[in-house]
Amino acid sequence: MADLLFELGVEEIPALAVSGIRDQLRDLFLSRLDQDQIAHGDIECVASNRRLMVHIAKIPEKTASKEETVLGPAKRIALDDRGLPTVALKKFCEFQKVKLTDVVEIETPKGKYLGITRAGGGSDVAALLTAGIPVILAGLTFAKTMVWNESRLPFIRPIKNILLLFNNKPLDCEFAGVKSSNKVFGHLLLSDSYFEVNSFKDYIQGLSKNFIILKEEERRSKILAEILDIEEELECKVKLDDEMLNYYLYSNEYPVVFSGSFNAKYLSLPAEIITTFMTHEKKLLPVTDQSGKLTNHFVGVANIPDENKKVSRGNEKVIQAAFEDAQFFWDIDRKEDYFALKQLLKNVTFQKELGTYFEKVERLAALVDLLVNETQNGALRAKLQKAAFNCKNDLLTKMVREFPSLQGIMGGLYLQAAGEDKVVWKAIYGHYKPRGLTDEKLEDLGAGILSIADRMDNIAGFVSKGIKISSSKDPYGIRRDANAVIKIIIDLELDLDLAPLIRLAVLNFAKNDADLERNFKTIRELLAARLENYLKDYLKYRYDVVNAVMGQDTMVIRDKFLKAQAIVKLIDSGMIEPLTALHRRLKNICSDSERCKFSEGLLKEKEEKILSDVFKESKSRIDDLIMNKHYLQASSEILEMKPIIDRFFEKILVMDKNMPLRKNRIALLQHIDGLLTAVADFSLLVEIKPGGKT
Repeated sequence: MADLLFELGVEEIPALAVSGIRDQLRDLFLSRLDQDQIAHGDIECVASNRRLMVHIAKIPEKTASKEETVLGPAKRIALDDRGLPTVALKKFCEFQKVKLTDVVEIETPKGKYLGITRAGGGSDVAALLTAGIPVILAGLTFAKTMVWNESRLPFIRPIKNILLLFNNKPLDCEFAGVKSSNKVFGHLLLSDSYFEVNSFKDYIQGLSKNFIILKEEERRSKILAEILDIEEELECKVKLDDEMLNYYLYSNEYPVVFSGSFNAKYLSLPAEIITTFMTHEKKLLPVTDQSGKLTNHFVGVANIPDENKKVSRGNEKVIQAAFEDAQFFWDIDRKEDYFALKQLLKNVTFQKELGTYFEKVERLAALVDLLVNETQNGALRAKLQKAAFNCKNDLLTKMVREFPSLQGIMGGLYLQAAGEDKVVWKAIYGHYKPRGLTDEKLEDLGAGILSIADRMDNIAGFVSKGIKISSSKDPYGIRRDANAVIKIIIDLELDLDLAPLIRLAVLNFAKNDADLERNFKTIRELLAARLENYLKDYLKYRYDVVNAVMGQDTMVIRDKFLKAQAIVKLIDSGMIEPLTALHRRLKNICSDSERCKFSEGLLKEKEEKILSDVFKESKSRIDDLIMNKHYLQASSEILEMKPIIDRFFEKILVMDKNMPLRKNRIALLQHIDGLLTAVADFSLLVEIKPGGKT
């Protein structure tokens, strides 16, 4: 058995893209190995911003041999009336270089044939890998690509080297004009030379000597440990979230944590200005005291040791200058009439072909008006429309022009400082949140409503331009905006049907009815797909649980979330099996039948009369539970009817020859099926055992 070592050395990949490319590469390798029928052991795939490594153990040098069947002529053609071989069979044997005694009878769907079976030899794995790896690399997809040499092959960044060893021997391979070798480069700043690799052990040792910490987990542990040391030294708390940790993890091959400070006088600025500038503009971490109050310290991660404090002092100078500017902008912007800035939005383009920001806020006001109606928050109408009309004004402030990451936040802060109504300034302050599914919960209702309106306007605008998204390409953040809409609805528990909002948002850009319907359908499908992703990949609900609630063609997002939640609880409680069995039985009868009309006057047998009475008594109670979104209790109530339904099936012939009786019995079962379907399609559940989450 041999092992495969592959490294793709590249110029610096954006940190946020690294883990996705690593996962793609791993999946493509596994797919190619499967396609080429190459057995293998464990696969390890790790990455930094400058290298992607794959190591696969226990690979044979040849693929397994397999039995091959070669069909000859049909038996009726191969043998004559006396059972002797015909010319057709003789020619087949001659062509295949076998004897007549090697021929066997083979049964096929088309009848009996004569032919041969023989063992096929295994293929050379080294040759398969040499041919497969360029195909694997060509299969990687990126949001943006570039070309840099005569090959003109697009890639996310220029390729510097390809390392390819199989059984500790180099394999010849070429991609994008770069030929493979057994050489690898070290750290960008701490090691200026290539080193030779003749085994996986050589590779690991060479990286270590050349200041590369290969494994992500080791880099993560080093960063966290050094931040903990600083927290203990300064008796403070460092604000590190997953997004920033991943940025550091994939931006540095030899991460070293450093700290610095700035003049405490700038702490008089709103904390949001300090923290947002540091995290978004400089990729530094704010530091608080033990009570959570912001201090004048900061923490960062560099790609080199900071023994002489050059890195920390350089950051201190940048921060000092930036905060001095921020103080000036904060003072001067507050002297302006914030609401007067709206008229100037006529000169600021939102997007080419989508008009100005002035036109955008006019659309937002209409969308907000619809949302306050749909969410039954009419009391907030005037204040939220005021927020909608003015939520983009801070684009014209000096602060946001200098520090774009403060957009939205500054509008809220300026209005708060001016004494504006809390509903208005809070809505503007939070209308860019959440920025992702992992963001903390958005608490303010007004901000949530304005954010939904803003995101839906973005989505409708870009869809109207024909912008399409794929697994790797979403340049306008359409997927992110759809995720945000779903998260806000679930976080704020909004009983909101998105269909009217989608239609109004699309109407603002549609050129004709065909445009309107096409874009409406596209956005519905997008939001349904993002909800499915939220339930499966973020909440980790089982695929069959999600399928059971996604079938209904509705845009009431929270309903589907609550139904999935209820099914998970039913599974864990052990109540799901009888519900699933019942719904499957009902579906088997009802799904192939037209909708039938029910009449109590046609009830003939005792068991069907009892079932009808129990259903009639239970229906209003179950309907109330479903209307109030108590799906767990509604399912329990339906389950209480099961013994009566089972008795009905035991004693009553549903498919009676008497057609009126048959249709009446089907109608009764259709009503019961309707109660179950109002919760979920339980018949789609395939795993009955406890564990509604993966």
